[in-house]
Amino acid sequence: MERPVPVAMLLVGVAFGLFAGVAYAMARRAWTDYRKIRASLPGLRGTAWAMTRIATSRVGIVLLICLAAVGWAAVGGGR
Repeated sequence: MERPVPVAMLLVGVAFGLFAGVAYAMARRAWTDYRKIRASLPGLRGTAWAMTRIATSRVGIVLLICLAAVGWAAVGGGR
């Protein structure tokens, strides 16, 4: 009959190796994703500012149209 200690040590070693391997794979993937996102950040910042300028100009145009409509209604343009 075999002794249970070597079998238990083997199972603990396999479990530890599996855990360490999964953790290592997750860390490598996270580091790769981090480097990829960091490299694309300047382009994303430029895109964000461009979208902000577009949105601000459209909101400004709508506000000017609303202001003109209120002014036109105030002087009696609807009669």
